[in-house]
Amino acid sequence: MAKGRPWDGGYIRADSKGRETYYIYRKINGRLFEVSTRCHTSRAAHEQLKRFEADPANYKPVQDAPNIDTGLSLTVKLVEEFLRWSTDEKKNSVKWVKDQQRSLAWWSDHLGSVDLRKLKTSRLVEALDSAKAGRKQHIATLKAFCGWLIKVRHLMEKREDPSSGLSVPQARPEQWTTVKAVSLEQLHAVRGHLAGTSRDALDVLAGTGWHFNELSRFVAGGSVEVHPMNGGRVLACPQTKAGEPLRTEVSAVVAESAARLRAVGTVDYWALHRELGRASQAAGLKEHLRPGHMRHSVATWAINAGAHPAAVAAFLNHKSERTTKRFYATHAVPAKVPTLF
Repeated sequence: MAKGRPWDGGYIRADSKGRETYYIYRKINGRLFEVSTRCHTSRAAHEQLKRFEADPANYKPVQDAPNIDTGLSLTVKLVEEFLRWSTDEKKNSVKWVKDQQRSLAWWSDHLGSVDLRKLKTSRLVEALDSAKAGRKQHIATLKAFCGWLIKVRHLMEKREDPSSGLSVPQARPEQWTTVKAVSLEQLHAVRGHLAGTSRDALDVLAGTGWHFNELSRFVAGGSVEVHPMNGGRVLACPQTKAGEPLRTEVSAVVAESAARLRAVGTVDYWALHRELGRASQAAGLKEHLRPGHMRHSVATWAINAGAHPAAVAAFLNHKSERTTKRFYATHAVPAKVPTLF
């Protein structure tokens, strides 16, 4: 291959003026094509690559035209393409994609038709300061959207990313004072007022400590397997929140609930949320149990029962036990050690 820094379509090398120029270098049906796109940006070069791939034999670069800046805003078409990619390629849950859709609609209302490539972070911060709720979701969604524009659509350069100056907020201090874990007595009280899919979903969440998104992905395409060493039951989730597969050993009861959910093939977050609210009210709970409480509860139950935080972190698929202690087992009480009284 010709010398030069590689890109998706071929290589990049400097022209007589020292500008980086993108060249197409492809072999198609035994014929080698090597032609300059006459473009100096990744965005413009990828547009030329699309034209080349549509008709390699008759391809001719359009000088200057691809480099005309027509602006890049939050159009309906771009948002729809991103949401399809989030669903089909990233395999995000229906709930998460709907959350992304709401956040992008919020950003569209606050940014209008402004060119994202020329947007300053200060403008984003100003918009976020007016947000009554959902700041974390808005930031995470915009960063995902800009990442898609850069890596997938090649419509934005990394140096142009306005979201790079934003960071997703960490959990707020009130998470350390608000109890998100429920007792086993409360769990069984609520469980007694559930049936069918809702009860099975609660059992799996309580038996695995999974995020709801992981439960959703398991139900859509996971499997119940046999542990290769001890013959126990293992639930295989095809994709975690972080993107990798996950296997969690469970009891026979949880495995049976999981198998029934797999047979159904889908689980709805809001339907489960409503059923848990109804059951919580019937059980006399002041605070309604929600799907997200189970992950916190599993961490708390395990540490209160004497499990080492590192073992709990491994079970919950945390990279560090500090995450478990900081955000999920905040109300666990360590085992008592010998004292004078």
